Amino acid sequence: MISLIVAHDEQLGIGKDGWMPWHLPQDLAHFKSVTEHHAILMGRTTFEGMKKPLPNRFTYVATKQNDVHYDFEQVAIVHNLDEFLQEWQRKDEVLYVCGGAQIYAAALPYVSEMWITKVKGVFIADTHFPAYDIQEFQLEKQDVYSDFTICQYVKHQ
Repeated sequence: MISLIVAHDEQLGIGKDGWMPWHLPQDLAHFKSVTEHHAILMGRTTFEGMKKPLPNRFTYVATKQNDVHYDFEQVAIVHNLDEFLQEWQRKDEVLYVCGGAQIYAAALPYVSEMWITKVKGVFIADTHFPAYDIQEFQLEKQDVYSDFTICQYVKHQ
């Protein structure tokens, strides 16, 4: 199963200069609780922005560059993203797609669940989440905070 986890503002902004344009500790704690002890997928730029792998997760890093290598045993490189997503879609184990924008766009057709943190307001962003049709999904759960709302969506069968 492929799940997607993202925080975006009211204009789908997700990043500025390689990182999130907001600091929401409760959302980061939610991200950790959802993804910990699971496999995650992210693009090379997103991964390199973190400097090292997130603990207690196996990280797949998608890149088209053939000369990329990381000296972490819990990290693997993915060169053919569509093939990887097609293969993973048949697994029972959950893969969490964690960004960036190009990876989200490539993964959207394969996603059966989305965890979307809707951040109140509009932030200066140079990276945006791709447009999506929320009508393809059913809202399963919603947690409202003062500055954001965490929504869990499941794709209609």
